[in-house]
Amino acid sequence: MIVTNSQSGTNVHEVADGIYRINTPVVIEGAGGFSFNQYLIADDEPLLFHTGPRKMFPLVREAVGSVLPVESLRYIGFSHVEADECGSLNE
Repeated sequence: MIVTNSQSGTNVHEVADGIYRINTPVVIEGAGGFSFNQYLIADDEPLLFHTGPRKMFPLVREAVGSVLPVESLRYIGFSHVEADECGSLNE
């Protein structure tokens, strides 16, 4: 596991060959811990699954950049339309 942002705790973990989980832990007051996750498939045509919330975009971009050049992303996928899945899609 590589911590890509020490302030937020965002980290990248290779869960299988060429497949990375980007994880950003958050604390919800009164509810405990929670985390946002995205998955990056580093292949000939890289795919990012889920972009995360809009305000989290810089953290996700930084994490992707720790694995491959962000400009090389070919595809972005998400399971449904909600802010935590595709909130930073326009970014």
